[in-house]
Amino acid sequence: MIKPIRISIQDISIIILSFILISLMLVSVNGSSEPKYELLIEIEVREGQTLWSIASSYADGVSTQSYLSLLKSHNNLEHDLIYPGQKLLVPQQASTKVVTNEGDYLLSSKY
Repeated sequence: MIKPIRISIQDISIIILSFILISLMLVSVNGSSEPKYELLIEIEVREGQTLWSIASSYADGVSTQSYLSLLKSHNNLEHDLIYPGQKLLVPQQASTKVVTNEGDYLLSSKY
């Protein structure tokens, strides 16, 4: 004969609380608001520019450090050293402004 399992209210409360906590953790991980980069533009490095200054100019909605890592990965750079005249691919969100070498602001094709 099978004996019935007795579950206390405390046991049920712990199970429900655990389920709620796990659900909240999964929602926060899946709901991260990292921007999606749908567009790559090519820029030419100018005298005096650093990878950090370029990253801080184009990082929109993310930290400069995160965008710096993104720049390095898109351009296969192992270090932060760049040279004037060097071409770099810069990820952009399709709905953000694009800064040209002349400092003009252009709007993407979504506008």
